[in-house]
Amino acid sequence: MSSEPLRPRARFSLVVGGPFHRLLTRLGGMGPDGLPRPRTALILATLAWSIPAVAVVVQSLLDETYSGWVYFSDATVYARFLVTIAVLIMTEHYADGRFEILIREFRATRIIGDDQDEVFLRALDQADRRSSSAFAEGVLVVLALGLASFGTRVAAGLVVGGWEGDAVDGGVVLSWAGMLASLVSGPLFFFLLLRWCWRFVVWTLLLFRLSGLQLDLMPLHPDRCGGLGFLALYPSIFTGFVFALSSVVAVTVLKELRFVALSTDQIQWMLGIWLAVVVVLFLGPLAVFVPLLRRAREQALIEYGRLAHQHHHAFRRRWLDSGRTGEELIGSPDPSSSSDLNAIVTTAQEMRVFPIDHFAVVQLLGAAGLPLLAVALTRVPLVELVRRIGMGFL
Repeated sequence: MSSEPLRPRARFSLVVGGPFHRLLTRLGGMGPDGLPRPRTALILATLAWSIPAVAVVVQSLLDETYSGWVYFSDATVYARFLVTIAVLIMTEHYADGRFEILIREFRATRIIGDDQDEVFLRALDQADRRSSSAFAEGVLVVLALGLASFGTRVAAGLVVGGWEGDAVDGGVVLSWAGMLASLVSGPLFFFLLLRWCWRFVVWTLLLFRLSGLQLDLMPLHPDRCGGLGFLALYPSIFTGFVFALSSVVAVTVLKELRFVALSTDQIQWMLGIWLAVVVVLFLGPLAVFVPLLRRAREQALIEYGRLAHQHHHAFRRRWLDSGRTGEELIGSPDPSSSSDLNAIVTTAQEMRVFPIDHFAVVQLLGAAGLPLLAVALTRVPLVELVRRIGMGFL
């Protein structure tokens, strides 16, 4: 399939673009850089929370059979409408900058050769189109509306006297706040959440396509990842997303603890499984580079190992088999070259086949674990929790 060559890209972004982005731009919610202003996040989060709140107050005052004041003590509401919405929008600035750094490094390091540049640009264009696709966002809106409606009705049917509504004659009658939550606040929450999920999918597909290019990996690179060490920046892009997800998980667990008796061990298992899922899910996309790095490491061990063996064999013939004395070795560059070759082979042996470092894992665990402290504090005193965390670093 032939097509016209693509022009060099001035900027790559999985954040900028799409109908929702254009809507916020028209409403003045975007800055000169095309990214959301801080006040945009605060306004949307406040609206998402306050619209059902106003409905709760009005209906509670006008309808004697309804009392939705529990809305103001519902931690799930604050986590979803205030924290999550604000974080998912605010984190776009940081994520966009990191995306740009990673893509720039692929070209600046020359890992992708000039002969692969056209394919590289097409991969970026495809990722751009996917992330800003009107069709994709339309699907996300439909899913968000469905999830919000379903979630609100389930909550109204499970909890007696909840702010969402009540179960009546085998059905569910939503309150005014419940209807607004299922039509406005809930869809906004789920849409932003699903939009970040879609960005994660697009980024994963992009990495998969890049792993299929002929990458010029350097086994002796000091990053111990063949030159792909900069990919360790990638997990930090989604720390805001992970924090938002964990906030929802934490308040959901806290809410369930009021109705279900769980032991400390059960809670620890639940939280531990969630942390494991986060690490595997968000580090997993980097596994597409494992075969490339493994082959590069194996080839380096064979080639540099052969070179070292030939050198050391020649060294032995020259200095040991010839009967020369140690005094003659003084000032000779031969021992230094042997040491350098040994260091080269050692570097190849230490090359990692998974392009990640401990700091990236700590970032993910920190973003996922911070909201979970609220759950942990229900079973472990703060002083004891701090002591245990401190012992974990020793």
